Amino acid sequence: MLKINPLAIFILLLLITKSGAAFSISPKDSLLNILQTELKNKEHDRKKEARINQLRIASRDSSRLAYPELYRLYNAILEEYQFYKFDSSYTYVQKMIHIGLAHEDHFKVQESKLKLLQILVPSGMFKEAYELVFELDKETIPEQLKSTYHRLKARFYEALAKYNNDKYYARQYRITAENEFKKMTSASPPNAFERVIDQAEIDGRSSRHRRTAGFYLHFITHNGLTHHGIAMVAMRLSYYHSGDDKIMFLALSAISDIRSSTKDTEAILKLGEEFYKAGDLKLAYECINKAVSDAEFYGARGHKIDIQNVLPLIAGKTIMETERQRDKSIIYSLIFAVVVVVVLSILYVVFIQLKKVKVSERLINEKNDQLASINTKLLEHTRINEEYIGFFFKQSFSNINMLEKLKRKVEHKIKMKKIDEALEVVTSMQISKEREYLYDTLDQIFLKLLPNFVPAFNELLQPEDQIWPQKSGSLNTVLRIFALMRLGIKDDETIAGILDYSVSTIYTYKIRVKAKAIVKGEEFDQRIMNIKFINPAVPF
Repeated sequence: MLKINPLAIFILLLLITKSGAAFSISPKDSLLNILQTELKNKEHDRKKEARINQLRIASRDSSRLAYPELYRLYNAILEEYQFYKFDSSYTYVQKMIHIGLAHEDHFKVQESKLKLLQILVPSGMFKEAYELVFELDKETIPEQLKSTYHRLKARFYEALAKYNNDKYYARQYRITAENEFKKMTSASPPNAFERVIDQAEIDGRSSRHRRTAGFYLHFITHNGLTHHGIAMVAMRLSYYHSGDDKIMFLALSAISDIRSSTKDTEAILKLGEEFYKAGDLKLAYECINKAVSDAEFYGARGHKIDIQNVLPLIAGKTIMETERQRDKSIIYSLIFAVVVVVVLSILYVVFIQLKKVKVSERLINEKNDQLASINTKLLEHTRINEEYIGFFFKQSFSNINMLEKLKRKVEHKIKMKKIDEALEVVTSMQISKEREYLYDTLDQIFLKLLPNFVPAFNELLQPEDQIWPQKSGSLNTVLRIFALMRLGIKDDETIAGILDYSVSTIYTYKIRVKAKAIVKGEEFDQRIMNIKFINPAVPF
């Protein structure tokens, strides 16, 4: 077994964390902390679903897309689904085969069939995979696909040997797999990713020409691998180690699988087994549960069988450990209960008196707070009444005088039989100007009461969404809506009547502003109501 260089662990941690904080504890603990965080992280799956949705939308109108573009989109969707969800992978690879046959594209058909084989094998569909291998054996495989063909055929026989696991057929399957691996080796470049990965399978059974763990460490840190690539290489690295070292590489593989939304994986299951061997039942159970969840989501029969072999052992030991802890807890609880009863008996009198005092203080404070709140509201209402009642008396008197003058003019014109002139007098009334004058006056009174309303209101919005009046000392329509709310007028119908807008328009204005606010819902309304009045006579 190769001893891991601390520098190598440092480099591996750099691959999965952006913060140096991870190195304040041991590499193993750092990895396990990251693992537990990632086990709860659903963001990677959400991003994958978003990418898939975009690709599916792009491929939806297939009749308008050229064959190469449609094949490319189907292949891109398959790449997203391949290790994520079996049913969807199967659907899209069948579409690729179908359009390849329709266009008599022999290369694309062969390529698609190999992709189908790649998803059938890990899903435990050995009968279908065997039929496909038999079919491919009778066909001419293009030179560019031979390496992939031999690799997938080898993987098929490897999986078949693992599934049977008997002393008769399994050995022959493994020999066939090794022969196919050798054919793959001769058909692919020395450092091709899949060749390097699959070579570890052969290395795991034979020490002859075995590549060192150092080779795989160098490969994982010098080839700009994706998260899925890191997971695969880290899984192979785990073959070379045991104990904590093995756990670290399996944890790295599991973390990378989570980040690449890979559900067709055995790393998390193997990690659960290692935790079980190490006696860490909590982490073992978490990993097995994740493996169960992934297998159910992906639809992988093979992994389900592996899980069924391991889960009863962990569950049984977990139950035993839980019962042992429960017995301990009962004993400790009884001892603790006796101590608590004694202590409570001694301190009862002191605590009961203290509680009474605290209750009294709390009630007094609550009453004082209520009185202060009521007093503040009374002062606000007094200010509103002083300002607005005086204004409306003055405005009403002015309107009455204006109506009396208008009435006299109209009556005079009618008596003089000058109907047209009477109509002209009526139509000459500039209601819109009167309304603007009314709004300007209301704005001035409101801003006199709450001079800091506009800046306080805008503090509830992002800088780019803030609403400022065009001129100082006035409000615009949106600000008037919330100004009326601050004055206690919260009914949309009443606000619409005052501002001469429809109820739906008022509602729309309010919804738009609240949608852009940095606080939501009732908290936004409460913050509006908390904007203070300025009363020179009585400070708030």
